[in-house]
Amino acid sequence: MTPPVELQRREILRFLGLCGMAAITGAATLGSYVLAPALNKTKGRWLEMGSLDDLELNQVQMLDYEFLVKDGWKSLAQRGFVWARNQGEGKITVYSSTCTHLACNVVWSQEENAFLCPCHSGRYDINGQPVAGPPSRPLNVLEHKVEEGNLLVYMTA
Repeated sequence: MTPPVELQRREILRFLGLCGMAAITGAATLGSYVLAPALNKTKGRWLEMGSLDDLELNQVQMLDYEFLVKDGWKSLAQRGFVWARNQGEGKITVYSSTCTHLACNVVWSQEENAFLCPCHSGRYDINGQPVAGPPSRPLNVLEHKVEEGNLLVYMTA
């Protein structure tokens, strides 16, 4: 028969302290592994939208895009479109397709010469300024540049 083990108060406290530190270290390591991908900020990127020669003068045209964005551990396709207006003499304006009211997609109406939001009857003029409906802010103008005759637009996910 083995004699009973008598632990002294200091030994029990030391043991519990070591267990607590091990638990905190393990939780911090596991937590950073699980949370880190979700906390990474998405970076923007320049997307090629095509040749400037394809943009008709004094017209608003839809340009679509697709790219992969890393969301945590998954890579997801990000698809969408923007509106480009070629005013000639190298002046190009690229508008976001997202309504500033509740983030619906706006469409260009050639007949009405306006951007229309079908969700809440929002309306923007050809310069992206709100003229009717609930939107109070203009359409977002996107950063863009021209390289080697191609239009590039800066997009964030």
